[in-house]
Amino acid sequence: MKLFDCFMYNNENLILELRLNTLNDYVYKFVIVESAYDHQGNKKKFKFNINKFKKFKHKINYLKLSSFPKNLSDWERENYNRNYLEKGISEATPDDFIMISDVDEIPSIKDLSILNNKKFTVFGQQMIYYRFNLQNVTEPIWYGSKVCKKKHLKSPQWLRDQKVKHYPFWRFDKINWNVIKNGGWHFSFVMSNSMIKQKIKSFAHREYNNKKFTNLNFIKKRIKQKKDIFGRKVNFRKIKDNNKLPTYLIRNKKRFKHLII
Repeated sequence: MKLFDCFMYNNENLILELRLNTLNDYVYKFVIVESAYDHQGNKKKFKFNINKFKKFKHKINYLKLSSFPKNLSDWERENYNRNYLEKGISEATPDDFIMISDVDEIPSIKDLSILNNKKFTVFGQQMIYYRFNLQNVTEPIWYGSKVCKKKHLKSPQWLRDQKVKHYPFWRFDKINWNVIKNGGWHFSFVMSNSMIKQKIKSFAHREYNNKKFTNLNFIKKRIKQKKDIFGRKVNFRKIKDNNKLPTYLIRNKKRFKHLII
């Protein structure tokens, strides 16, 4: 019984470092896909450098996605990118576990046996925005990282799309989730202000790609005020208890200090 951790990469080296070190004891292979185009279809360079992560080199299956079908929407392009991860799990057996996440959705795993309770597992993760210790208290839980055995996986995007909610008893297509409470962290937009700007200019939410939201002074001001960059009605609170953050982050606080308030 092995765990394959599968996610897309777009130059998020600090978050990737945190993910690899947090999950290393539990993951058999890290499957990483990087695309030559962002989700808005702009050409970009490949940035992943395995030499920055030599400790994990034997565990990393790195995939390059060089081209897409024509005439895809931004969301279709993201979905195609995610589904490309299947090419990195060919060595997995039908009973091995496949985890689909975004790179910034880091689950808290204490024992792989927790994945055996039901066919499908989802991690309820703290919503953290902009800085490692700034929590969204309006929408505190994010159901991000999802896991199933390879024999139950229709596609990575299919698993990603499955909703975590209560269905009527007569729905034969419902998924009975194994929900892991206190299941980790979603470090959304936890990066430098310049990288936040670049992410806004490249992610599938094209509606935010305008002069207002990509203005560095505006981004800096909103974070300092503990307000949402995109004007959503959410409240943020500084996390004071370090025990609520990943152990690797706490032990290497100096390395991450520029993203801690």
